[in-house]
Amino acid sequence: MTDVTTTKSDAVVRRLYARGTWKLDSVAHFGGDETSIADMCLLKDANGNLFIPGASIAGAARSFLAQQVKPWAEYKDGKESPDLKNLFGGADKDDTMSALIAADARCVCEQAKTAIRDGVRVGPAFGSAADKAKFDVEVVERDTEFELNLTCIIRDGDDRSRLENLFLAILYAFQQGNIYLGARTRRGYGRGKVKSWKISNLEMDKPQDVMAWLRGDFWLRTANDLTPSPLSFDQRQYFRIEADFKLRTSLLIRSSSVGPNAPDEVPDMTHLHSNGKPVLPGTSFAGAFRHRAALIADILKWRKKTTDEDPVYEMFGPVHKQELPVDQQNELWASRVWIEERLVEQVELRWQDRVAIDRFTGGSLDGALFNEKPAYPLSLKELTEPNIRLRLTLEEPDDAEIGLLLLTLRDFWYGHAALGGETSNGRGTLHGIKAYLQLKCSASLDPKVWKLVDKDKRMIIEKDDEGFLQSCVKEAQNYSNDPSGSRRPAKEEETPNV
Repeated sequence: MTDVTTTKSDAVVRRLYARGTWKLDSVAHFGGDETSIADMCLLKDANGNLFIPGASIAGAARSFLAQQVKPWAEYKDGKESPDLKNLFGGADKDDTMSALIAADARCVCEQAKTAIRDGVRVGPAFGSAADKAKFDVEVVERDTEFELNLTCIIRDGDDRSRLENLFLAILYAFQQGNIYLGARTRRGYGRGKVKSWKISNLEMDKPQDVMAWLRGDFWLRTANDLTPSPLSFDQRQYFRIEADFKLRTSLLIRSSSVGPNAPDEVPDMTHLHSNGKPVLPGTSFAGAFRHRAALIADILKWRKKTTDEDPVYEMFGPVHKQELPVDQQNELWASRVWIEERLVEQVELRWQDRVAIDRFTGGSLDGALFNEKPAYPLSLKELTEPNIRLRLTLEEPDDAEIGLLLLTLRDFWYGHAALGGETSNGRGTLHGIKAYLQLKCSASLDPKVWKLVDKDKRMIIEKDDEGFLQSCVKEAQNYSNDPSGSRRPAKEEETPNV
């Protein structure tokens, strides 16, 4: 019989457990098999219950911590700190196994609400729906709850305090809503928070803790001295816009809830709702914001005639053209722009009957009567209560990109750009009320903040602290360099023929 010995580095000396309920503040999509329900369906277990794979939870936590721990130049090259490799494991032969165990998160709601959302790619030339670019996504509605269970196993030889700090930083990030789960997170999906965590700490050199682990009673050993806390440093760099708008007119983000067998009292088109409340999806705001930014960039001659590269794509990501075969698709990379889904507040839905006009006779077109329910603001007089909130974050910005975002924000602020459908009929125009701009540099924990307010129907900066922002606008107007935070995959150099 072979003598099996346990090395010092393999001995488990401590086990940390955390359990919490993650509640969605927006819709989410966790990809599953394709069925006839939608092009992108939700992931379900053998009993038809929704769940989040543990690999997705661990991957999202790893990505968030990696950006905090390493500067952007090292993060984008895949360089990780030894601490992260000890916590999450690695692919190299010399890397250790993962110290973090993330279990599948099961849905704890008795009956989770799901919905089908329509999606369409907007053509850059005319701002209308692109041909053959329609798709639909099955989503789980906001307020759905999932139970998260995370375990950190610390072995002899590990940096115990460092692993503990990283583990508690993950819990803190979930509490703050900084870790998004699932697909399309950069367009508002998968945003949620854990209200509180239950933490257990087992010291494996104590007999009572070992017995609690063997019996499965480790939740009786609650660690009251451990609380989720952030890291003492944060290497992330970002520029963030948090703006409040008042609707000048109505807003219509078309919903797919109306079917062919719907009763007569249901309109043909109604504004999109999530769990019974009107919402502005991040996909709609991102599409409109991107389209307007591209128009401004073209006026400023951002796109060079000698190349096909589009600097706006560096910010918002490339366009995936579904109508093309796989071998003809463009290179894909993640967008650096995050836009959240938000509720549309202080509005009411009003029924409208409409009819298409025969352009030849000028009369009503036969069989073209339809009705819809757009969202209207409760009051058009007072501009103090916002209807719509925008929260946009640009990762790794340079000054020209910040300037482009400011110019785009100005167009929405003054109602020169619109959201949603039927914008050519006057829907979706906004009026800015106030906005907070934040610039976070890697060298600081707290971002620098500017406040924009509406005064005499003008967007002004409070306290006249506008030197940096004005310089960013000038950089955008005199754009000459490629974005510093580009995620475009590096092109392989061609070997010349000899």
